[in-house]
Amino acid sequence: MKKINTVLFVSLVFISNIIAQMDPAIIEVAGKATVKEMPKEIVFRIPLKIIDSTYLGCNERLTYTLNELQMDFKKRGIQEEAIHTANFSITENLIFEGGKRVQKGFKGSVNVMLASDYSPTLIHQVLESVNSYELSYTINFSMSEDQKTRLTKIAMVDAVEDAKQKALILAESANVELGSILKISYGIDQYRPGPFLSERIVNSQADDISQNQLNLSPPFTSLFKSVFIVWEIK
Repeated sequence: MKKINTVLFVSLVFISNIIAQMDPAIIEVAGKATVKEMPKEIVFRIPLKIIDSTYLGCNERLTYTLNELQMDFKKRGIQEEAIHTANFSITENLIFEGGKRVQKGFKGSVNVMLASDYSPTLIHQVLESVNSYELSYTINFSMSEDQKTRLTKIAMVDAVEDAKQKALILAESANVELGSILKISYGIDQYRPGPFLSERIVNSQADDISQNQLNLSPPFTSLFKSVFIVWEIK
C-alpha cells in the first residue's frame, strides 16, 4: 500500500509539473506608439481631356496641350524628372440621345503627375501654370520612403517601450517579477479575432477641411504602430 501511495504521489507531482509547463504564469501587454511629422513629398495630379470631331484632330490637340503644359512647367523652374505622364488614350466619345448610344467625335485624355519634395515655391509655380491653362488638379502630401523608414523605427521602439512600462507597472502592482519574454507579435490584436491594422497614416486635418477644398499646406501626419508582448512571471 505504501508503495502504491508513493507511486501515486510521484505521478501527481509529474502531472503538476507538466500542467505548470503547459500553462505558465504570464503577463500579456499591448504596446502602442504614435509619431507625428509633416510629410516631405507633394504630388499634383492634373487630368487633361480633349474632345474633337475627328480622331486625328483629337490626337494632335491632346499631344499639343500636353507638350505645352510640360514646357510651361520647365519654364517656371520645375525639374523635368518631377514631371510624369500616364494613361494616354483616345476613345470614341459616346453619349445618349433618344435612349441610344451615339458617337459624337473622339475623346482624348492623359494624366499628368508632378511629384517632388514639398516647397511653397513649387506650389506657387504649379498653380500659376495650371491656372493659366484653366485646368483642374488635385494635390496630395505623403511621407517619403526615407521618412517612413525612420519614423517606423521610432514608432516600433516606442511601442516596445510602452509595453515594457505597462508590464512593469502590472508586475509591481501584483507583487511579482517579470521573467523572460515568451512571445512578441507585431501588429496582431490578441483581443480581437484575426489581425487588425498595425499601421495607419492619418491626416490630422481631414475632419476640419471641406471635401470641396484643397489643403495647400502639408498637415501633420500620424504613423501608428503596435506590438503585443508576453512575459513569463517568475
